[in-house]
Amino acid sequence: MDEIIRLENQIRQLQRDMQRQKSEAARMRRNLADENLRKLQAYQKEMKHNLDQHDKDVQKQYEQLLQEYQRSANEEIQEQQLKMDIEYQKLVVSMRKKEQEWLEKSRQLEALITELKKNTCDKDRVSAQEADKYMTEAALTYKDIEKKPHEKFFPKRLLNFYNAIREARTLFKSGLNEAAIAVSISAKSGLNRLGFEVDEQYGEWKRQYYLFKNKVGLLHLKLSDELLIWKNFSEGSHSEALGDTEQKDCLAEVNFWSKGEYGKLSNRLAEFGHEISRAEAMGIDEYIKDETSVDLENLKGYIEELDKMSHTFDSVQALYKERYSASCQRADWGEMMIDFLEDEINLTWVEDESHFKAAEDAGSEYASYMQMKYGDDYEKTDIREWLELAFDNSTSSRIYVYIIPYENEQEVENRIVLYIDYNGAENDDYSRQIYSHIKESIQLEDDGGIINFADDVNQLTTNLNADLRETGKSLEKKIKKSR
Repeated sequence: MDEIIRLENQIRQLQRDMQRQKSEAARMRRNLADENLRKLQAYQKEMKHNLDQHDKDVQKQYEQLLQEYQRSANEEIQEQQLKMDIEYQKLVVSMRKKEQEWLEKSRQLEALITELKKNTCDKDRVSAQEADKYMTEAALTYKDIEKKPHEKFFPKRLLNFYNAIREARTLFKSGLNEAAIAVSISAKSGLNRLGFEVDEQYGEWKRQYYLFKNKVGLLHLKLSDELLIWKNFSEGSHSEALGDTEQKDCLAEVNFWSKGEYGKLSNRLAEFGHEISRAEAMGIDEYIKDETSVDLENLKGYIEELDKMSHTFDSVQALYKERYSASCQRADWGEMMIDFLEDEINLTWVEDESHFKAAEDAGSEYASYMQMKYGDDYEKTDIREWLELAFDNSTSSRIYVYIIPYENEQEVENRIVLYIDYNGAENDDYSRQIYSHIKESIQLEDDGGIINFADDVNQLTTNLNADLRETGKSLEKKIKKSR
């Protein structure tokens, strides 16, 4: 029993030393994070104001600070950043040495306790008062750990110590005071270690949670600000704020031209926002104890997802405006071609066969936009896709013109496919003339490969480019219908 008491005292001293060293190490690890945190809070306030003025420099600074905080929230990377700090390294080495010593003495203690429990017939040499003291200490330690969010990080672990304390009480009631003391000491030692581990995990969880919260806030600001940016871009205005109706309309328009990407980002961000609101309403300490709260691994996963969402938004931010501009250009080119080809070379515009691509597989953002623009009775065509025009000449040959948007990363370029369905033999000279007239109608001096003359529909329908394949299929149907 004396050996058990001696080991217990040594373990207690090691625990005090480790607690002090862990606190010091945590303080040193937090230095970088705390500095970034102060900067984040300052820039967050500034950014809410400057985003309205589209201050991209402030936005970039804030994003950079978020990335720095993300790096400093990772303990392993923090240690790498602090590798040159001699004092910190000495502390880490000493702390790890004491952890190993603690583990070794804990193993020795468990071995002695196991041996003692096997020899319960030995005469008990300690008093009931002393045994009660050790059991009380173990019970109080248990209550302290019970207040921590242990279930979130180490589920069911505390139950083992509860059973150990009950076992000590049973031994005590049986008059086996020495065995009761041994079990109490073992339980208290294990509880202290569990407490350290819970504190470390909770500290890391809070760092990741704060990073998650800030990334959600940043992306929310960017998405919200984009609606005003869109209004000023599409209308050529200089508005500084949006009314409720304007915001709703701009939301439908941005979601339409982004082909639903904006809506997906907004909806996912709303889910994250709901979880943050729940945590803030409950209070972080209560929230983390709730079994449905987000765990550490999911938090890290959400942060990675937010990084991807931010990258997606940055990509679509320019692209959806390019789509809009390209669509306006297609409509303008279409009107210019109709006016020129009818007035200058006496072609007949076939209005029933001229329209934007039919909206066959458009998403929900399409219906929302069209209803907002034209009411329920809207034409089922998609102005984001290609525009087709049909003309007849005096020999009843039909001329098809397709103006097709080509997307390349964040750029959209309109290209033209020209096809003539001759009512008789093909005429190369006439084809070249029509090509020149098309180029002249939209005032292209050098088409730069924008206009392509198609003489074989089958080549279009088997083309590797999806837009050209769709064009070929549309032509194929129209040619069959006209014959």
